[in-house]
Order: sequence, then structure tokens, then C-alpha cells
Amino acid sequence: MKVSSIIKLCAFTVFIGRAYQFYFFGAPFRAILWDESLLSPIIEGLFNYKWYDYATSVTVNQWIDRFTKATAVLFAIVSVVCLFWDKIKFRLVKRYILGAALFMMFILGICIIKDRSYDVLPFFELSMQFAAPLLLFVFSDLALLNSKKVVLFLKITIALTFIPHGIYAMGVLFVPGHFIDMTIKILNVNEDQATLFLFVVGFLDVLLSLLLFVPKISKYVLYYMIFWGFITAFARVASGFSINFVWSSLHNVMYLTVYRLAHGLIPLATLISEQKIIKKTLNYSIK
Repeated sequence: MKVSSIIKLCAFTVFIGRAYQFYFFGAPFRAILWDESLLSPIIEGLFNYKWYDYATSVTVNQWIDRFTKATAVLFAIVSVVCLFWDKIKFRLVKRYILGAALFMMFILGICIIKDRSYDVLPFFELSMQFAAPLLLFVFSDLALLNSKKVVLFLKITIALTFIPHGIYAMGVLFVPGHFIDMTIKILNVNEDQATLFLFVVGFLDVLLSLLLFVPKISKYVLYYMIFWGFITAFARVASGFSINFVWSSLHNVMYLTVYRLAHGLIPLATLISEQKIIKKTLNYSIK
């Protein structure tokens, strides 16, 4: 499978998953737009509008909802553009559209930080979701994706995603409740067993993120990350699916899996690209 195909598919899954989320479940824009300490100087000083009137305005609330849905439409359009990236000839147009979507992804990350009481780790967890769209934006020739610089970039995004996951899972700061809930439901264990399991896999996430940059073993590390990336993505469906409410349960959780498929696809693209580079180097040295 071509690296370019994986990158395009990855970008598609990220944006279509986020589009579904934004359209049906909203986005954390209000974490900033309704922050009085942050926005009241602008609302009251620049627009001469009382904060209470702004915060309780039905019109403002409707505009936020419309903006969120408009962003969802943008993401949906961009997802298709990414999937057929090299087939679309309007280079500047598609780059402008993708650039706008990447900017909104960045805004999403900032809003998540604000929504999580300025915890920056969730922003870094988005690294692999940024990776594929960024590569499409930067490289007009997708054949250039098979390079050492791209592999290094992808490895950095993998590490920046896995390390925060590991820190959370180990409970260095705290263990997210949904981590424990998913583990208990999927593995049918108690809370203590779930906590121990999460600590072990969290430790592996951090350790292997560092070993990823050791050339002789990076291939085996990537095998694990491909496996674990897909497993953690599909864990959202496994823990949230109900046989009694098939469609509603899939509606509630499937998008969480879709945009997390990047966590398996990016390591897969990295593995294939790195192996191609190694093979090419060996062939060159033999000649």
C-alpha cells in the first residue's frame, strides 16, 4: 500500500469524524466564547455590549451553533478533498480550503486546552490528527512523502500523541474516568485491575515513544503502535455499543473511532515509508 494513499485516507478519517462530531454534538468553542474573564474586555470595551446580555443572548447562542455547523460542513468538504487530493487539479483552491480546516483544528485544540482548565496534554494528543493534513498541505508532490524528514516528522507526532496518553493512563496527573470505564466494560475487570492495566499500557506508551527513535528496533515499536493505535480507536465503539440500541449507540460513539483511526494509520504510514527508505539505501549500497 502506498504511503500517499494512507496519508490521504488518514486525513479523510480525521476530518469526516470531526465533521460528524461538530454537526451532531457540537464543539468546545464556548469554552472561550463564554469566558467572561477573557472576552468581557472585548465585548464590553470594544462592542459596548454588556456581558450578561451577551452571555444570555439567544441570538449569540444561535450564531455559535451556526458557526459550529459551518465548520462541520467545511470539515466534510475537506475530507473529500483530502481523499482525492492528487486527483483535484485546483492546487491553490484545495490548499486554501485545507489551510482553513487546519486552522479550525488548531482552534479546536486551543478550545480543548481551555475546556480542560488549561491542561495542554490534550492538545498534544491531537498531533497525529494534524499530521496527515499537514503533509498534504506542505507536499504538492506526494511521492516526496517517502523521505527521512517525513518519517522523523511522523515519529515526532506519534510520540507527542502516545506520551500524553501514557501519562494519563499511568495516573501521573490523574487517570481520566472514561479510561477506567472503558477498560472495565471491555475487559470485564474491577477498578483496581483496570487501573493496574492502564498503568502498564501507559508505561509502554511512554517507553516505546522513546524507543521509536532507535533505528534498530523502531520497526518493532511501530508494529506495536499500529496495533495499539487501532485497538484504542475501536475501544470507543466496543465500550459504547449497545445491541439494544444499535443505531443510536453507533451514532454516539462511531465518530470517536473514526477520527482516532489516525492513531493506527500514521504509524502504519511511518513503517511503510521507513522500510522503503531502508530498502532503497540497501539497494544503493549493493550497487
